[in-house]
Amino acid sequence: MRLHYVLNHGVPESRLADVEIHFEEGILAGLKLVGCSVWRGKKNEGPTVLIPSRSYATAGGVRYYELLRESEERKDPDSMKLSKGNIKRFKDYIREEYMKIATIEEAAIPKPTLVEVAEGALGYLQALPKKYKPDEKWLKPLQDAIQEAKEKKEE
Repeated sequence: MRLHYVLNHGVPESRLADVEIHFEEGILAGLKLVGCSVWRGKKNEGPTVLIPSRSYATAGGVRYYELLRESEERKDPDSMKLSKGNIKRFKDYIREEYMKIATIEEAAIPKPTLVEVAEGALGYLQALPKKYKPDEKWLKPLQDAIQEAKEKKEE
């Protein structure tokens, strides 16, 4: 079994990643199970892992039936405690692996300097069609600021 994270860079912003469980051996080899996800946790908490569930209506509102459950063979009271531990351990594993990937992704993305951002903006403005291009009097202060910042950096 292998976990595959599909990182979210869109909507909703609080969903960090979808998790796919790829099976590599046995009768499930070549299949994947989808539906798990990692969400941004509440204030100063780590990410929250959600596993697939189905909702159903009750007289008091809506309840959820989690699809990841202990097998029927383990119904005695002692194993029910173990069951919740197994599910918690599974969620903790998904969370820990996600945190490793999130740390790598943050480190892998170079942060541009202010000069690089300004140069990008200047290049964009200069590449605009003449109809939309700002006058030179608007571009000159930006060019001067970039040049000044580069000279300070060299010193």
